[in-house]
Amino acid sequence: MVVCVINFRKMFIFTADDLLHIILFTDSSLFCIETCMKSKLIADAGSTNVEWTLLDTDGKVAQSFTSDGLNALLSSQEAIENAFQQVRGMISADSFVEEIHYYGAGCATPYICDKVKAALQASFFGAECHVNSDLLAAARSLLGNKKGIACIIGTGSNSCLYDGVDIISQIPSLGYVLGDEGSGAALGKCLVSDALKEQLPVNIKEEFFNEYKLTLPDILENVYRKPAPNKFLASFVPFIAKNLWNPYIYSLVLKELTKFVKRNVAMYNGANSLDICFTGSIAFHFEKILREAAASVGYKVSEVTSGPMKGLIAYHIGNQ
Repeated sequence: MVVCVINFRKMFIFTADDLLHIILFTDSSLFCIETCMKSKLIADAGSTNVEWTLLDTDGKVAQSFTSDGLNALLSSQEAIENAFQQVRGMISADSFVEEIHYYGAGCATPYICDKVKAALQASFFGAECHVNSDLLAAARSLLGNKKGIACIIGTGSNSCLYDGVDIISQIPSLGYVLGDEGSGAALGKCLVSDALKEQLPVNIKEEFFNEYKLTLPDILENVYRKPAPNKFLASFVPFIAKNLWNPYIYSLVLKELTKFVKRNVAMYNGANSLDICFTGSIAFHFEKILREAAASVGYKVSEVTSGPMKGLIAYHIGNQ
């Protein structure tokens, strides 16, 4: 932001940093003091979609929209740059983005974060860009400036110990093959495996195959040969949700969420004395079972949200 101040004799030009105090003087009196913050574009990027919110210089939401999902770990530089060019075109022509806070799936190493930052700078010339993991987004959204444990359970799952500023400890997620306990991918994997191995109740199994019209070769093709098998497996979560009335399906979800708590939350020192918070579609839609799972292992869930954006807006307005 560039601001010109005229005191009737001279003109001064100020360039804003994070917070700008403009003091306008005349020859004999002080006219006013104006305080501004930078316009900020916040992104919560997942594999399924990316949620964007633009805050104006008054800290008010100027624009909110979604774009296609993006996992920086699995995407080429060209694909990332093309995605951000499309996003730039979705922003109102009269809006100027001064600062970007991008929180993304796959942003797990400095190299990947630098790759995303370069792509943002190419699309948003002159903007100050910050790139961090979706896990830090969850921590800032759920805990703000407090210490606690932040967890994500959506298509995948993850967790961390947060000190109010940074992530200080993290049990690795390990992805849908070795980890991702409780996630949409893990729930879908259990459902499909049990259906194929004749473990599901007969009526549930028949309903599953009637609804999705999948054969064994179809399933193996999607899991082992096609891209994004985690998304394919997670696509069966709506079937699980509508059949929670069945004790077998309810138990399947409870076991997976309990496994998440035991293999992730319980691994942090002092977890019993900390706020334990969750965000993500699976945590939100299965909140009752999640709370039951945590209680069965001796923990209490402090908060559950469907996504981090609302908390991120509050965090970035409060931390100029």
